[in-house]
Amino acid sequence: MSEVSLKQLRCFLAVYAERSFTKAAKSLHMAQSPVSQAVASLERDLGERLFDRGNREVVPTAAARGLYPEALELRRRADSLRQLVAETRDGAKTRRVRIGGVSSTFPAIMAGILDALESYSVVVSDGSSSDLTRAVDHGDIDVCLVREFSSHRADERIALRERLCVALPAGHQLSEASAIAVDDIDTESIVLFHRMAAPVAFDLVASVFIEAGRTMATSAQVSNEQAILGLVAAGAGISLVPESVGLQPWNGVSFVPLEGAKHTYPLTIRTAPGDPLGLLDPLTSALRDWAAAHMLTV
Repeated sequence: MSEVSLKQLRCFLAVYAERSFTKAAKSLHMAQSPVSQAVASLERDLGERLFDRGNREVVPTAAARGLYPEALELRRRADSLRQLVAETRDGAKTRRVRIGGVSSTFPAIMAGILDALESYSVVVSDGSSSDLTRAVDHGDIDVCLVREFSSHRADERIALRERLCVALPAGHQLSEASAIAVDDIDTESIVLFHRMAAPVAFDLVASVFIEAGRTMATSAQVSNEQAILGLVAAGAGISLVPESVGLQPWNGVSFVPLEGAKHTYPLTIRTAPGDPLGLLDPLTSALRDWAAAHMLTV
């Protein structure tokens, strides 16, 4: 048997996660033929068929399901080698963890997570919920904080649910209010996420107006929280954002509670299958403690 290569494992992980050679190749920025060849070569090297190739979907075999968590760990260890050597040289070897978060976690939530990971060497990345969950499944990161939830996964957990608050230009006539009702803003232009970028966020904001029997007029749809707040500060409209975003000051923006808001906006922790680094419980506990300290919980 020839040696298994990291390229083979990378292609295997992508096909396993995407259930498609075409989608796997796209996610890897490769042509489909090299991906198919790498997986076929891996199957020959292991002496096992890893995927049943159907007309519509590629289905992992029992051998693939057994290989998947081990391949993720091998990928993680290989990606850590450069940093491991640097830290050993500097005399400060620590265990490495790669974490990703959606944009709404960076104003405040990520700081609480980094405190909980102070004993690790942490590498942080950002992205949409779909991009980050795909990165976990491909082995590119070890854990992510996202705004969606798949109830069938044992390695995914809702750590907390937030209320929405209103983000307004600092000079807005309602910026000093103690709370704002939907009726107070039903004529305002709304800046929010594009639904393709953040479907949960879009739907939750839209539902606020639908449930109040009001029409939502949008002035901009963007892909991250920073763009939303920048447009609000520029006077392009107002927005509804998670309460945690308002914990940190943003130049030109005021944050006011939304009257009657419920804890509906999920923040989910998702780890690699099997949670090999044992992150799910401690990070869930750290996030819930952090939220309680900032009075974001029920």
